[in-house]
Amino acid sequence: MKLISAAFSALSLLWLLISSAQAAEKLVADYGGLSGFQSTVWVAKDLKIFDKHGLDVDVIMINGSARSVAALLGGSTQFATGSATGPIVAAARGADLKVIAASYNKFPYAFIVKPEIRTPKDLRGKKVNILNFGGSNDLALQLALKEWGLKLPDIQVIIGGDAPTRLASLMTGRTDATILSPPHLTKAVQAGYRVLADMGEMSANFTQSSLYVKGSFLREDRDRVKRFVRAYSEAVHAMKNDRERTLKVFARRMRIDDAETLQSTYNYFAPRFSLPPRVDLTGVRDTIRFYAEHNPELKNRTAEEFIDHSLLDEIEKEGFFKKLGG
Repeated sequence: MKLISAAFSALSLLWLLISSAQAAEKLVADYGGLSGFQSTVWVAKDLKIFDKHGLDVDVIMINGSARSVAALLGGSTQFATGSATGPIVAAARGADLKVIAASYNKFPYAFIVKPEIRTPKDLRGKKVNILNFGGSNDLALQLALKEWGLKLPDIQVIIGGDAPTRLASLMTGRTDATILSPPHLTKAVQAGYRVLADMGEMSANFTQSSLYVKGSFLREDRDRVKRFVRAYSEAVHAMKNDRERTLKVFARRMRIDDAETLQSTYNYFAPRFSLPPRVDLTGVRDTIRFYAEHNPELKNRTAEEFIDHSLLDEIEKEGFFKKLGG
């Protein structure tokens, strides 16, 4: 009986150890919404690319860079994605964060307006709907106004939530203009609204969809972070080169059942993804320069302080991107 009891105890201990090891392998990565530029981690998840690299990853949606940074620092997630603005500002204030990759280095938006608004000057006094203050919507809006010779007090800025909510606000007449990307941009154009400007063609650069982690996690669990970067990179390659499988993921995640909208969404985003997914340092410098006006901790800081390309350097030297064909 003692022998059986001892064996049972040993098996129980072994099961606990195995369970703990399995739990330790579970990772959580966030994404910021259901637009095409936010798709890298859900493509990696849905096409089982994470599994291929030996990773057990749950993906969850967290709107807004402030929430994303807070979840990462609090340990609710291990990988965060979104514009580089949030982690850079947090790191400048002392947070242990590093941006390690970026799949999308352009503004993915268009400035969409009511049909009667023909020029930027027609925006004076109008209600413009954006996601939130301090994020990429806000930066894109202010840079656009600067290029047009307008100032923020010239318009009424409305904080309107996610893209479907902002589109509904425009279409019901509660606001006059907003910032959208496909598929919501496509739906707005189909409904008769005008594209005042494609912000991806503005002179300013911007790291729209980056991948960032806690510096301590990068140092202490480098192998898993490296495998994640491989999977992240392979997902970008799939989006740029595997139209049919990517379209299926887009249709499911974005809940698009219209073939024209689905194809236009893919055609808009796929060519603009970065492979290898390196951070455009020019975009980071533009961001630092812009936000330093209101964040003194960013003054005299360099882009290189916040970016760590060492894992991308390693996998590139190992021939990973040549094997992908990118």
